[in-house]
Amino acid sequence: MIRFIKILFLVSIIPIISYAQANGKDLGISFNLNYTTTSQLFLQPDSPDLILRGVHQTLDDIYSYSIDVRYQVSESIILGIGSESIKKTFDNSINLGGIRASMKDGYKMIPVELSAYYLIPFSTERFKFYMGGGFGLYIGEQIRELGDVSISNERKKIGYGIQVSVGMDYLVNQFLSVRAQMRFRNPEFKMESKYSGTTVNYNGRSYILPAEKFTSKVNINGITFAIGAVINL
Repeated sequence: MIRFIKILFLVSIIPIISYAQANGKDLGISFNLNYTTTSQLFLQPDSPDLILRGVHQTLDDIYSYSIDVRYQVSESIILGIGSESIKKTFDNSINLGGIRASMKDGYKMIPVELSAYYLIPFSTERFKFYMGGGFGLYIGEQIRELGDVSISNERKKIGYGIQVSVGMDYLVNQFLSVRAQMRFRNPEFKMESKYSGTTVNYNGRSYILPAEKFTSKVNINGITFAIGAVINL
């Protein structure tokens, strides 16, 4: 009976020991799946016509992957750096010699974000609630595929801005956590591009393409939801 009580006692405190050890881990690396609600692609942001400058394509339902590294510097403060790979395209059309030709338009973006997080006091051994924010750099390029021609990005203007987030980590054990997070940000950046050739073959015919550069702009103004797995080291 005494031996049984000892075994029962040890079994009952193992989870407590495990979560206490997990709390002592200073470094966490997370791999996340993200969903951003909406963004906007402006194809003539430098037009002298005010109406054309404001014309944009709304691109919703953006899925992406990200990695995040965080280091706990004190009981309540965590510093982090993260990066993400975002890509979104849509079916568009262009006037080629009096016909409407189908093409694919869109953008790629890679943000690099530095953040500081505050561990909210009502967190428990298993559930860690936090809020934070910081600064982000946003690098992007336009995507355009038309017939046998693509575009080359001549110049990438780096955008920047602030971002804030709230989230929760659930400690599965001392080495693994599950993360759910919501981030608010509003990155905007311009891209300068040109066609890779002066002619395009479309439906068996050749058409002349403009040789000059053109500018586009992206604004990702939606809320980003993320879910991921955290490795605690």
